[in-house]
Amino acid sequence: MGIDYDETTDLWSYACMVFELITGDFLFNPRPGDNHKKNDDHLALFMEMLGPMPKKMAMQGNMFEHYTSVCNVAVDGGLVADAEPWQVRDLEDVFAVLNGRYMDEDTGEDLVFDAHVSGYTTRTFLNKTTKESRTVRNMHSLSVGDIVFDSVSDTYNMVDGMGFSDITAQILSSQPGV
Repeated sequence: MGIDYDETTDLWSYACMVFELITGDFLFNPRPGDNHKKNDDHLALFMEMLGPMPKKMAMQGNMFEHYTSVCNVAVDGGLVADAEPWQVRDLEDVFAVLNGRYMDEDTGEDLVFDAHVSGYTTRTFLNKTTKESRTVRNMHSLSVGDIVFDSVSDTYNMVDGMGFSDITAQILSSQPGV
């Protein structure tokens, strides 16, 4: 993870080894999968046993170096429902929009996404048989661990098992010169 550690980490490692020597079983037996690396599985096993990683720990080191902005979500996309402007009111609405809650399954259109979301990239695929091209959004739906910046409240929020947690203080304290 690239975070600082001290003797408490050594004590944790020692305790894990003692458990394994006494029981003959692995306390954690991480394995790589189709969509994740062995280290990712190791962290997931820790969190399954111990609960979510403390945010202070998660925000240290080089863990966030690979995060980039994937899109912008506007509060008001110009849509009207029942004579009232339809707006993205909170992070739960952001989650719904980005995860395709308003997608019309019959037409494949998502008017809410198209009206509110911008700044994302696309990928184009060419069908070698029909020579037809298809363009798709180059992004994923929100999942646990993703960070959302709320420009209205000027806060950073991490998706967790129960919704979102405000991690603004941790983000700002981890940036040099802030």
